[in-house]
Amino acid sequence: MIIGEVTSGSVLLRWIGAALALAGAAAVCAQAPTQDKAAQAARARELIKQARAALGGEEALGKLQSLSASGKLRRFVKYISVRSPTKVEEKEKTLSGKVEVDLLPPDKFRKHVSAHTLRGFKYSYEEVVNGDQAWRRPPLPVASSNRDSRVIDVSDVGRSFAMQAQNARQQMALYTLAWLLQPPPSFPLELSYAGLFKTGIGVTDIIVAQGPGDFQLILLLDQKTHLPLALATVFVESPRKSILVEVASVSQRHIRETYDRARKERQARAQPPQRNEIQYRFSDYRPVGGIRLPYRITTALNGEVIEELEITGFALNHPINLKKFEGKPEEKY
Repeated sequence: MIIGEVTSGSVLLRWIGAALALAGAAAVCAQAPTQDKAAQAARARELIKQARAALGGEEALGKLQSLSASGKLRRFVKYISVRSPTKVEEKEKTLSGKVEVDLLPPDKFRKHVSAHTLRGFKYSYEEVVNGDQAWRRPPLPVASSNRDSRVIDVSDVGRSFAMQAQNARQQMALYTLAWLLQPPPSFPLELSYAGLFKTGIGVTDIIVAQGPGDFQLILLLDQKTHLPLALATVFVESPRKSILVEVASVSQRHIRETYDRARKERQARAQPPQRNEIQYRFSDYRPVGGIRLPYRITTALNGEVIEELEITGFALNHPINLKKFEGKPEEKY
């Protein structure tokens, strides 16, 4: 799991508005002196300026013409193994993958992910932003808005592509804010200071960032070093536990009954949508071409670590093939 991704790509994040993404932060801000909107925005801009200075300063950041990164991905997946009609086990597995990110400021972005499923199958996808157009390749299956989920109409296709395009734009905003503290012009963010908050990773200044499509996240800056420590957000989704049939038998009846048990497990474990908190933590900062960048990104869902991305290399101001940012007309939105 990398930045903007909660699952292997099968589910889009549905960002929702929230006062703050971290538990307890709202209470802290409620205790802070009341400030008007202009003062909160001014304080946020001041902190961003300090943070960009900590990353390398305006001169170094201003010289950045391109940024590429590649890294090793580890996903920590908990799942239910149905071994037989009577044997069900809780299991954990670490899945490996690779991530590549290309960024051409101000408006070109590409993220490519390749990884493996629980069954060992390899999959890959990429999200691309090129100016005012964005898309995912290959696109996710179109979800039906009809009661009969088997019926797909034209509006479903357009809505699905629009959601995937919006998610790609959000991904670009996440990366540019995390690495450069500067959102892309095509996805402007309104910043507001929300006070101090003591976390397990230190005392932080909290900045709330709001953007198009109810996009909202929390930026945590180390109060001493001013470096970005984490990004956090809230989304609403039904909890999904992966259920895998791992049956070893030649009996068709035994296999059929095992799959029937798996179906009942899915039904029994189904839950209504609920609020989830996700946090992306940045660490292991190192200088690269005059800019400090994090070589480790840890993703936690509701406080539990679910992914780690170890950057193996950054490349600044290297040529990037513009074909990486091209796509078929029907994919763009």
